[in-house]
Amino acid sequence: MSVVLERPDTELAVEAERTSPAREFLWIWHSAQFSFGVVVLGSVPVSFGLGWWGSVTSVLVGLVFGSLAFAPLARFGMRTGATDAVSSAAHFGVRGRVVTNLITLCVAIGFFAIAVWTGATAVVAATQRLFGFGSLSVVIIPVALAVVLVAVFGHRVLLATYKAVTVIGGLVLAGLVLALLPDFTPAEPSSLLLGGFWETWLLGVTFGVTVPITYATLQGDYARHVRPGTSDREAVSWNGFSMFVSNAIALLVGIMATTMITDSSVPWVIGLTEAVPPWFTLFVIVFGFFGTLPQGALCIYAAGITANSLARKASRVTCTVVMAVVGVAVLYVGAVAYNAIDSISTFILLLLALIAPWTAIMLVGFALRGGRYAPDELLDPHGRYRFTAGVNLRALAAFVPAVVLGLLLAANPIYTGPLAGIAGGIDLSCIVPFVVAGGIYWLLNKISPETEALV
Repeated sequence: MSVVLERPDTELAVEAERTSPAREFLWIWHSAQFSFGVVVLGSVPVSFGLGWWGSVTSVLVGLVFGSLAFAPLARFGMRTGATDAVSSAAHFGVRGRVVTNLITLCVAIGFFAIAVWTGATAVVAATQRLFGFGSLSVVIIPVALAVVLVAVFGHRVLLATYKAVTVIGGLVLAGLVLALLPDFTPAEPSSLLLGGFWETWLLGVTFGVTVPITYATLQGDYARHVRPGTSDREAVSWNGFSMFVSNAIALLVGIMATTMITDSSVPWVIGLTEAVPPWFTLFVIVFGFFGTLPQGALCIYAAGITANSLARKASRVTCTVVMAVVGVAVLYVGAVAYNAIDSISTFILLLLALIAPWTAIMLVGFALRGGRYAPDELLDPHGRYRFTAGVNLRALAAFVPAVVLGLLLAANPIYTGPLAGIAGGIDLSCIVPFVVAGGIYWLLNKISPETEALV
């Protein structure tokens, strides 16, 4: 059976393309989280010194709040039939939406690099254990090519891949738990990062909040394919529930695996490969390769359609391939040439200072507009979303100071902002900018309502 490439994804989804039930979010988010690129994040709260129960409870609480903030964003794609980058023109302006484009490109390329790196590293570590050889720089190439191939064929192929990998990944994760369970002993808190348990526990909660929000600008293409007649409650519930459960499974498996790794000086994926029984090593290879496909393809596909919304004369396929080349270049420079994958991870964490304010502005804007938009004018430079020379100054005035505040509050192993210690070391670079941006945007709209954009 031949596969037909879809029409340009920057166009509004037509009725015939809006066929997905809301429960499709189960496949999308479970497949995205069932990869080493996400499972490895379970090591973060353990590295804070929280132990098993502290890590599990803090992450679960954080995921609840993060998923609650993420879930309502599904309404934008349903209302506009557009991607998040295009939908954001309603609040940032037809030119101001470049803010969303840049955020999406940075997040997508960064997570593409991390997904391919962790997946390829798992394959190399497992093949070295089984056969005594393996090269990261060599394995990266076929893994990256497979990811790009899935992304190039677009939405339908992505969904088919998601469904297959959800099953494969779920079985491998279940097998991983069973393989580790006989020797598993819940770790006790030790060397707490912030000195006290509750201060460090709250840091774990903050980390849990940030994980779902990272996907804020990446979910619009799936929401715009939700079938007509689906209620907001149904779509938002499935979106939030799927995001919470998928992350909970992946991160809890990652927490469990981290407590089993005896040598903390080796990379996490390599330590996991050494910790599992020899018979399970082959499954690590399978998961390293196939588990990378949905996470990496989701990211590079999002980068491609986002770049296409800027370069509309180019094809989506061309934009996707160009973004993939950029992503592989970032991967080689960060992980192979300089072995600086921590730098890429830190870069992604800093991007949360951008994503949180963006999310707040979009949610507040939706409430103020009553969820009413004019989809056909989202790309019209002379339409109702022109605002001031194409930029909504209210949104920009809320976004910029919130981002600056987030960077000042950021705290991570590589970068620490001057205000990072204001809350006893807890990283507030996601929560505070979210509240500040939403509050400023609401206040400016009360002072000067966006009457020109009302439908």
